[in-house]
Amino acid sequence: MFVSSLRLVNFRSYCDATASFGAGLNVVVGQNAAGKTNLLEGAWFALRGSSPRTRREEKLITWGERFTRVELELDSPAAGPQAVEVAYAPGQGKRARWNGVEVASQDDLRGRTQVFIFVPESLLLVKGSPARRRAHLDAFAAALDAQYAAASRELQTALRQRNAQLLAVRNGAPARTLDPWDAQFARAAAALGRRRRDLVAALTGRFAAAAAGLAPEGNRFSLQLVSQLAAFGYDEAALLEELRARRPGETGRGLSLFGPQRDDLKFLEVDAGEAATGLEGDEAADAGGSAVSAAAVVGPACGPVDLPRGGRDLRLFGSQGEQRAAVLALLLAEQQLATARTGEQGTLFLDDVMSELDDARRRLLVRQLMSAGQAIITTTDRHYFMEEELDQATVIELPLSGSLAAGAASPPADAAGAAPPREDAL
Repeated sequence: MFVSSLRLVNFRSYCDATASFGAGLNVVVGQNAAGKTNLLEGAWFALRGSSPRTRREEKLITWGERFTRVELELDSPAAGPQAVEVAYAPGQGKRARWNGVEVASQDDLRGRTQVFIFVPESLLLVKGSPARRRAHLDAFAAALDAQYAAASRELQTALRQRNAQLLAVRNGAPARTLDPWDAQFARAAAALGRRRRDLVAALTGRFAAAAAGLAPEGNRFSLQLVSQLAAFGYDEAALLEELRARRPGETGRGLSLFGPQRDDLKFLEVDAGEAATGLEGDEAADAGGSAVSAAAVVGPACGPVDLPRGGRDLRLFGSQGEQRAAVLALLLAEQQLATARTGEQGTLFLDDVMSELDDARRRLLVRQLMSAGQAIITTTDRHYFMEEELDQATVIELPLSGSLAAGAASPPADAAGAAPPREDAL
């Protein structure tokens, strides 16, 4: 399934603009402020019902307008043409339609397609907090698997309820009142923990292959799930016993300090001989330290040394280019896993990924994208691509007709008037 066309109405810098795309590699070329990122954001908004850049949806509306709407057409060899429409207006909320039929929920919308996006903020997947990495994994898996989505919701509900009861106990309620909440939380934690473990295991080999394919020096990389639950075998009874052992400390804090809500995902450069699945739990935490293996070479200050035991954490020690390549490798791995499970090869939206990659990595990335189904990639400089690569791609030049000029806050004076009522309606 691939995006064939996109119409943006009152979306960011677009008054009313349309773009068409091909099934393979698409290169969107434009100067800064020409609307490249907005174009990808609009497509994502239509397929996910949210922005990858902001939670304040009123920011998506062109300045001075009352609403925004995005219309997107998909083409699929199996299902045929599909039409998606998502609109938002302050005070009226957001509505989505699929082939003219209202979509019941945002989760329903997200479950209909597999799409993957890189925007500048995506680097925070490596550089940012564990919470961001957990949220990314859970959002990907929830769109792929309804049971994973249910397990994630159950964990969040159990966590809120248990935290509330911990506060109540701290304020004088009997400690035994935590018993039912401990049992509920242990059950939810074990269920989500096992699913998250299996997800990372399914991604790791694919990530390692994609990351190696982006490393011209032949480096090897791996994912590693670090989870407190691994030491207990993700067993519900063992988790319940641990929760009771930790009860005094957690009551004093009024907060659950043990569980999958404290998981983290590491991006590591590893030795060629290390297992692709990595380590988990306490063993992984030990490996993530700064200790150098016993085989490290002792020599000149700038001489070669082995990687730290357990691998080099790219969050702490990776260059900007390595971190960018790691995020791209994760998206490619997710696309491959989703394709294997759904039979549909989802679209990759890649915003300005070429600028901080060296030329060798650019060529390696384009080579992978050529076999990755549809990829829509933006750039300020078409010379990041070789002529033979552009010959095989669909090239879209910005600005599009119907977009604001760079730096403009509102439509030009001779632009068409307000949209007619049928165009305004959600």
